[in-house]
Amino acid sequence: MTADRSRSDVRIIVGAGGQGRVVLDVWRSEIPAALFCFLDDAETVRGTQILGAGVVGPTSRLADLEGEAILAIGNNDVRLAFARTWKGRTWGRVTHPSAVILASATVGEGTVVFAGAIVNAGARVGRHVIVNTGSIVEHDCHIEDGASLGPGVCMAGRVTVGRGAFLSAGVTVAPRVTIGAGTIVGAGSVVTRDLPPSVLAYGVPARIARPIDSTFDWERLL
Repeated sequence: MTADRSRSDVRIIVGAGGQGRVVLDVWRSEIPAALFCFLDDAETVRGTQILGAGVVGPTSRLADLEGEAILAIGNNDVRLAFARTWKGRTWGRVTHPSAVILASATVGEGTVVFAGAIVNAGARVGRHVIVNTGSIVEHDCHIEDGASLGPGVCMAGRVTVGRGAFLSAGVTVAPRVTIGAGTIVGAGSVVTRDLPPSVLAYGVPARIARPIDSTFDWERLL
């Protein structure tokens, strides 16, 4: 980064993988004049350019850099752990110009809302949430911190998605359903009843397959 850039010009993306590339493109569409950079712990990308933005160091450099940042990390557990580690720093909010967020909805800091997504009246979206391409968060839904909605997720009204839960691509959730913290719902599933915390569920209708624990392989989802 150049020394003549002010803090307000700088945007920092933590994570230079697929999620980071999408965040970069969306953020640029909002503020094309900003100076963007990546932080990533993979030595193989250090010093490289990704879509014109430099990978300027490991994630520990976040302590040294000023400007808004986004945690572009698909693994919900890792993203929430980073948010705890860097509690108190300035986080951005990233919204694609084609997304629709109604005036009575709220979106927390560190959250990204990708192209074509809709956040409807009275919905509450927490901090460090991923609302992926074309997802629908209907009226009065509550998405807790660190949750992730895959592309094309459709949630009817008054749904609650717990902290760190992961809804894979194309999941449909019936009205007033609660999905527990840390639960993962497989792609294309239809959730018609409440799901407890920390389980893997999938199918039409979605059924619990097994508990989620520290051995779960997140690479299956990302």
